[in-house]
Amino acid sequence: MKITTIKGGKPLKKVSNETILAALISCGSIRRAAAVANCSEATIRQRLKNDAFNKEYTDAKQTILTEACDALSARLTLAVDTLCDIIEDKETSNTIKVSASDALLRHGLRYVEAVNIVKRIEALEAITEEE
Repeated sequence: MKITTIKGGKPLKKVSNETILAALISCGSIRRAAAVANCSEATIRQRLKNDAFNKEYTDAKQTILTEACDALSARLTLAVDTLCDIIEDKETSNTIKVSASDALLRHGLRYVEAVNIVKRIEALEAITEEE
């Protein structure tokens, strides 16, 4: 879908959904996306009100988030192993060992909390679907 837009009183060329989606994803704000896509902020807001466009935008953001989470997950073991190596190294100062231990404990706790929250949400969703 292409729509003619006006910015500052000047007619602009038609801007495709793909152009606006790419701008929204790469810029992170409507204002910057409008500048990159060469359209008005109102045009972007109007497109976001369209259910099909909004779903496409949401799906694209979810894909990016999933890929980022996968990349982080793939490196978690390396990060934990690195911290464990620091803690176990006899030549490492106690201050650095305490810092590495603190990082393991803090982030480990956050991870466990997040996993527990996800499990609880999934259980609630399962109950809701049964009703």
